[in-house]
Amino acid sequence: MKRNHLWIVVLLALALALVPALVGCGDDETSTEDTTQATDTETTEEMATDSTEAMSTDSTVGETTQAPTNEEVDAEIQAVTKSDNIDTPPTVQEGVLQGGSDTAFPPFEFANESGDYVGFDVDLMTAMAKKMGLELEVVSTAWDGIIPALVSDRYDVIMSAMTITEERQQQIAFSDPYIKADIAITAPVDAPIESAEGLAGKIVGVQIDTTGQFAVEEVEGVQEIKKYETVLNAFQDLYSGRIDAVVNDAPVNAYIIRELPDYENTGTIETGDVYGYGIKQENTELQTAINQALQEVKDDGLYDKIFMKWFGELPATQQ
Repeated sequence: MKRNHLWIVVLLALALALVPALVGCGDDETSTEDTTQATDTETTEEMATDSTEAMSTDSTVGETTQAPTNEEVDAEIQAVTKSDNIDTPPTVQEGVLQGGSDTAFPPFEFANESGDYVGFDVDLMTAMAKKMGLELEVVSTAWDGIIPALVSDRYDVIMSAMTITEERQQQIAFSDPYIKADIAITAPVDAPIESAEGLAGKIVGVQIDTTGQFAVEEVEGVQEIKKYETVLNAFQDLYSGRIDAVVNDAPVNAYIIRELPDYENTGTIETGDVYGYGIKQENTELQTAINQALQEVKDDGLYDKIFMKWFGELPATQQ
């Protein structure tokens, strides 16, 4: 549930609570130098969207209930056990699911203040790996080499908020989609850019080889497209006034600027994009296992809890 909706719910609840009293009742070179086991989530509360105050509606009984705290979600992730419906697939390292990830892409994957890798993808894939009888290990990898590293068996899966595209499907296979991700145009609130056409004459920052870059390249009249190794570098130039906008996946941009009132997602480029987990084309056993694990995590409600932890609301289809 969105934050402005939350306040309406709270005020309504308070008003209803007063009624009994009134009547007298009682969110291509590759660098793989840094890896870590994705089991330590003790500090993720500080990095997540403030979802502990969010409210969710129980559609079965029509009652409003308190959303689980981040600690409760973390505990539920760690308590996941192997599914009887999934055969543990072979992996590069026995018993471990190694996930290649561009770990500078909050809130999907990034390093927290303790240096541990956290984020929506990390939480979701940790739960899915446990369903498969595996433990997740995050392998920090440069985005521009992330597909070649998968193909050369540096890790088992690309776990890095990757949009499913026809071009990428010629190189690798994908899991079923796990989240929607249109493209946002993020700009200063006093110089908003509301549409793709508004990028004409502007200097626009993108992360290299992303759908944000591809979207801007389709726009006529853009003054300059500045390409960055990470989206965080692009935002640094936006804050410094060296570029006019950052064009990138909407949920990522919203998370990065969540406490910066001078910047907003002022426009959207609707693409119908969805993220999937990248898998070697011949690794059908892993693809089958991942798809089954994803479906089970959705069916048992853990997916929604992880989503609320990082984005402060339920997935759009659940609202």
